[in-house]
Amino acid sequence: MRVLVSALVGIALFIGCLAAWWFYFPVWKVETSVRRQLPDGFATFSGVKYNRSTGAGCGYVNVGSRPGLPRGTTHFVLLSDGSLKFDPDDRVSGTTLQQLEALRKHADYLALVYARCA
Repeated sequence: MRVLVSALVGIALFIGCLAAWWFYFPVWKVETSVRRQLPDGFATFSGVKYNRSTGAGCGYVNVGSRPGLPRGTTHFVLLSDGSLKFDPDDRVSGTTLQQLEALRKHADYLALVYARCA
């Protein structure tokens, strides 16, 4: 009886470790890749997901108030080639041409999110 219980516990542990690797390891790789591309390497993540069919990682990152980076929590897309794209923070204001350019940037980013993260 002990042998059977030990075998069942061993199988359950193996399945648990395999499930943790299958679901958490890709998310950990995405967070590590994004953190490596940030200047200080400090960031907090939320809602990170990995799309196995496209090889892209998406989620939210908060880098605080670092210069040259988006302020506060912003959405990101990590593409399969390792390039990192942030949600554009351009305001839709100014002249008509400036407004159209800002809307184009936002539309391009949303198309990228839809194609890679959905």
